[in-house]
Amino acid sequence: MQNGKSDRGPKNPNFFSVMVPVDFSTFSLQALRTARTFMGQKPSHLFVLHVIDSDFVNRCVRNSLGTEDHIKKTLSIAAKARLKDLLQREGIDDAERLVCMGTPFLEINKKAVQYDVNMVVMGSRGNSGEMKNIFFGGTTERVLRFIKRPVLCVPLDEV
Repeated sequence: MQNGKSDRGPKNPNFFSVMVPVDFSTFSLQALRTARTFMGQKPSHLFVLHVIDSDFVNRCVRNSLGTEDHIKKTLSIAAKARLKDLLQREGIDDAERLVCMGTPFLEINKKAVQYDVNMVVMGSRGNSGEMKNIFFGGTTERVLRFIKRPVLCVPLDEV
């Protein structure tokens, strides 16, 4: 890694790196599985990212569920454990696990640039289901509006 950027990204034609943001929904699990199926064609690196939504942390604090530091620490520990468990269940032991805090679509964009990934693979929908997404779009739509990298949006398989 040089100047905070990975040597595994788009500027290295022999290496293909993919980032999969996960919110532990069925849609993000499908995106993770899809990314794994096509990554075997070149030497590759998989980044699996979970973003703890800072708006959620703020709502918890406003509702007196704990101090900001306590809530952040609790959510971070839980997210790391869930991510580790998810990757073990899927038989993925070579992924780089990333957990951060912030606004999900912004953090996904920042991490894609920071790690210089070739592509982001994400589910077409996530866990949110909030009414504001009907009017302003969900995380996937917001990522697509601002990202400068290719994005593969994976719909849920109908089984």
